[in-house]
Amino acid sequence: MSGNGPQTESRAQGLTAENFDLVRLTAHDLPGVMRLEKASYPQPWTVDNFLGEFNRRVTLPMGLKRGGELAAHCFFWVIAPEIHLLNLAVEPQYRRLGLAGRLMTAMMTVGQRAGVTSYYLEARPSNTPAIALYESRGFKVTGRRPAYYEDGEDACLMTLELPKRN
Repeated sequence: MSGNGPQTESRAQGLTAENFDLVRLTAHDLPGVMRLEKASYPQPWTVDNFLGEFNRRVTLPMGLKRGGELAAHCFFWVIAPEIHLLNLAVEPQYRRLGLAGRLMTAMMTVGQRAGVTSYYLEARPSNTPAIALYESRGFKVTGRRPAYYEDGEDACLMTLELPKRN
């Protein structure tokens, strides 16, 4: 391995988000989901949190896999005309390759088909890469949720409103 770390290794291999298969996740993917979650968040969701989402009718869990191995996941609720993004994580070695953006595009494609006009999510103000990604997709900070996270950090409420279709 080079001294520049795993992100450089991935780019050197010529990987892009298109080298990963978009799949709907099931509870069988839970070990990979938990691995990503623990590598991505200071207060990761629990197994029970994810099991609850796998069993919730409105949740759509999506992932990107390469060689059968989970590299990124995205959980969101589809309650038309709204989508609420709950959780998005990317394996550290595959960050900055467009995987999060590809999952966002997939989520918005689902939304378009379902007639969704409003998208919501919460993000830590300290997670500037995530906020930059969401802003690049048209999301705006529309509020703040005080002490939203277990460690007391607030959450930025971010919203994307699309014109209603006739």
